[in-house]
Amino acid sequence: MMRRQLTTVVFVVLAAAGVAAGQTPAPAPGDAIHGEWTARIQEGQVSLQLHAPDPGRAAKTERGWSGDWGFGLRTPFGDLSGLPSGDRLTAENVRFELVRDAGTFRFQGSFRDGRGAGLFTFTPRAAYAADMKQLGYTITDTSPANLLRMAAFDVGRKLVNDLKALGYSNLGLDLLVRVQTHGAGVEYINELRALGYRDLPIETVIRARDHGVTKTYVTELQAAGYKGVPLEQIIVARDHGVSAEFTRELRQLGYTLPSLEALRNLRDHGVTPTYIRELRTAGYEQLPVQEFVRLRDRGVTPSYVKELAGHGYQKLPIDTLLRLRDHGVSVDYIADLEQLGYKGLSPDMLVRLRDHGVTASFIRRAHEQGHRNASPEELIRLRTLGIVRYE
Repeated sequence: MMRRQLTTVVFVVLAAAGVAAGQTPAPAPGDAIHGEWTARIQEGQVSLQLHAPDPGRAAKTERGWSGDWGFGLRTPFGDLSGLPSGDRLTAENVRFELVRDAGTFRFQGSFRDGRGAGLFTFTPRAAYAADMKQLGYTITDTSPANLLRMAAFDVGRKLVNDLKALGYSNLGLDLLVRVQTHGAGVEYINELRALGYRDLPIETVIRARDHGVTKTYVTELQAAGYKGVPLEQIIVARDHGVSAEFTRELRQLGYTLPSLEALRNLRDHGVTPTYIRELRTAGYEQLPVQEFVRLRDRGVTPSYVKELAGHGYQKLPIDTLLRLRDHGVSVDYIADLEQLGYKGLSPDMLVRLRDHGVTASFIRRAHEQGHRNASPEELIRLRTLGIVRYE
């Protein structure tokens, strides 16, 4: 089935359904709505953008319509009666129609190199409400404005029957409209079914569509080895930026296929394939993937590791790296100590000095007060006993 995707821009979905109390009169023959359209033709599909004034609210200004409706729809050539085919269509005074259960759009305008613009008239169909009533749906708002919305969403007999054939019967009118406005209609349901996701609750279908779970996304995950994964896990993975490419890169780095939950955990903690590669270059080649999460969470960056190595601290144990970072032993701190003559200190001594507040400024003050050759242990004692004055 060709794609029919509709994206609302201005108006509210539930209001569009006309579910509020109070039946409006059926549209009269003269109740047409006039507006403007633009279009672009690509690969046998026509993307239309429609704009029409909201009766009673809209007014034409120098900047355009104020309080108007705006919406887009994408439909195949076959649905547009009278439109010449061709992605590079160029023609003047083109007239074509889009017929829907709720009414008919009649377009007039011009195309140049596959792009078009012009005016349209929407004529409501008086029998629409009665037809929907036979299907079990009461359209309480039969105003031309609401029927335009229903036509734009293509809410009609075919939609109801197609959904019923897929097992979705007795959907409320508001839910029926949501299916269309969220792009979770018949085509999307069939795509999910072809991927192995059948008999899903309609709310789950809508949520999957809202969260960007597309046919391409699921197909790529399945090709990467994630077959038979519940759709809820797919939705969560999509939300957290898990991609098939991310999985492929991890496998290229030598890691076995992790669960989607493990992938999500990596993404949430900022562990990327680049991060892993850079730490490997710095000497950490055989770490379990979860160790990278620990390092990333505690602020151990590849640059930190490389700068430590530049001061002689190469291939430190992971726990030592974490301890240095946790205790605020920065590369600048090490460099300051080295400038004052304290080189080659053990990681444990660096941590002790930092924990006791032995800073470069403290050491300089100690030197000024006669403690020029103080050892690291003596510096800690001087700092602890308050012997060095800061006057």
